[in-house]
Formats: sequence, C-alpha cells, structure tokens
Amino acid sequence: ITTHLMAEKSLKGETAKGLLWGSINNGGQQLLNLIFGIFLARLLTAEDYGMVGMLTIFALIASALQESGFISALNRKKDITHADYNAVFWFNVICAVALYVILFFCAPLIAAWFQQPALIPLARLSFLSIILAALGTAPRAYLFRNLLVKKTAGMTLTALLLSGFTGITLAALGMAYWGLAIQNLVYCGVMTIFSWTLSGWRPTLHIDLRPLRGMIGFSSRLLITNIFTGINNNIFSIFFGRFYGERQVGLYNQANKW
Repeated sequence: ITTHLMAEKSLKGETAKGLLWGSINNGGQQLLNLIFGIFLARLLTAEDYGMVGMLTIFALIASALQESGFISALNRKKDITHADYNAVFWFNVICAVALYVILFFCAPLIAAWFQQPALIPLARLSFLSIILAALGTAPRAYLFRNLLVKKTAGMTLTALLLSGFTGITLAALGMAYWGLAIQNLVYCGVMTIFSWTLSGWRPTLHIDLRPLRGMIGFSSRLLITNIFTGINNNIFSIFFGRFYGERQVGLYNQANKW
C-alpha cells in the first residue's frame, strides 16, 4: 500500500509539473508572438504580409500531407518501438521532399494565379520549411510521448526568440517579406535541431514503412480534418490575392490573426 501511495504521489507530482510547464510554454508563446508581432507590424507593410499570406494555404496543405496524422497516431499507440518512430520519420521525410519538388515546379503557376512574379523565388524559399519540419517530427513526437514538457517548452520558446529577433533584424534592414519567410525557416530549423538534441532519438537507415499500417485508420481521419481546416482558414486569401492584390491579403490575414 505504501509503495502504491508513493507511486501515486509521484505521478501527481509529475502531472503538476507537466501542467506548469505546459502553461509556461503556451503563455510564453502568446507573449512572444504578441511582442514580435507588434514590432514587425511597425516595420512591415500590408503588402509584405500579403506576399507571404498568399502562400500559406499551399504550405499548410503540404505540411498536412507530409505529416499525414501519423504523429498523433504514434502518440496514442499503446506499445511503441523504435521501428514505429523510424517508419514515421522516413515517411515524413520522403513525402516532404516529394511535395517540395512538386511545389518548386508549381511555383510559376502559383505566381501566375496571383499575377505576382515575385512569388516564384519566395515560394521556393518558403516551402523549404516543409522539409525542415519533417526532419523533426519524429523526435518531437518522442518528446511528447515521454512527457518531456520542460524540454519542449524550452525548445519552443528558444525557437520563437531566435526566429523573432531574426525577423525583426531583417525587416529593419529592409528585406520586407523575405524577412518573414526566413523567420519561419529559422523557427523550423531551430525546432528540428533542438528536437534531435533533446530527445536523443536517432533514425536508422533501414527504411521499413510496414509499422504505419496499424496507424493508417486513425491518421487518415486526422489528415482529412487538417486539410479541410487549412483550406477553411485560408481560402479567402486565394481569392483576395487573385482579384484584389497582396495588400488586401495582408490586411485580412493580420486582422484575422489579431
């Protein structure tokens, strides 16, 4: 009985710590996004936000397809092995590279739809975030699965700080919408580097996707939900950008965000 009570007390203590660090993480993200958002809004124009905003829906759909809901399916699985993480990792990477190649060659079509040639190089740079994020999804799932909330909070807040200062610096130097694109790349890159460092998990070169079969039923429903959510939240930007230009996209996205 004593052992049971001690174990229960320890579990409650870990749960309390998890809730505390989860609160710090969420609150810190809100605060940093607010602060950096105000500074960037003073340095950038609606057109700058609009240029990046016109690409958001494509990046979100590609990210949903790349992840395919397997991360959540991985976290809810009762018994998990290295092979499961490895399968998810390689699936994410392969899909991310394939999607980036497709979007790379579709960039001129995207630019033609919005009648904005500058979107071609911007899209090809921005969509690199898909690959960067894919490299870190399995290690982040490992952190979440093992309730390493304190490490996750530190990682996320550090990534926000570094990317935020990068965005503000580039905006102050006059790089306009390029600063926003690079800011996002820095965030994804830092998150991936810290995920690998803090989790300690490493993939193997043996690629076996068979463990994914047990997760497809759950992950496919998440995939459909995520795609429709991304479309629903960003569909107006496609038509605003086509018929009214990047300024209206920037005004709408910023108003919607704040």
